[in-house]
Amino acid sequence: MGSTWDWQSSNSSPNVSADEASKALQELLPKASTVYPEIIDWNFIAARAGLRAMPPLTPHGSLPLLGCVNDFLSEKPTCQYWLLGGLGSRGLLYHGWLGKLTAKAVLSCNEQIIPVELTSWKNMK
Repeated sequence: MGSTWDWQSSNSSPNVSADEASKALQELLPKASTVYPEIIDWNFIAARAGLRAMPPLTPHGSLPLLGCVNDFLSEKPTCQYWLLGGLGSRGLLYHGWLGKLTAKAVLSCNEQIIPVELTSWKNMK
């Protein structure tokens, strides 16, 4: 049905306590029912949790992560492994443009065509 920012796990377990599940349901059900009213009649069975990948905060805000990751994974001289992630809610707006950039970079094996703002994560320590 959705996700919240609240999760009290100390060990990243996907298990959610009954109390947390109840709070999430109270928060999310009214929102979901505005889009799909029939959901009110559904039976709640269980809740699961997961980690949300967040890109690092840059001077331009949280930007998607894009680029070749060969340096992290192998010693091969050509860009064989690529990353496109951290889109968050902006992915709905920028997925086409980012996909096109990624395809061009992969096909030309040239990471330099990607705006430096989207590859700056590689220089962060």
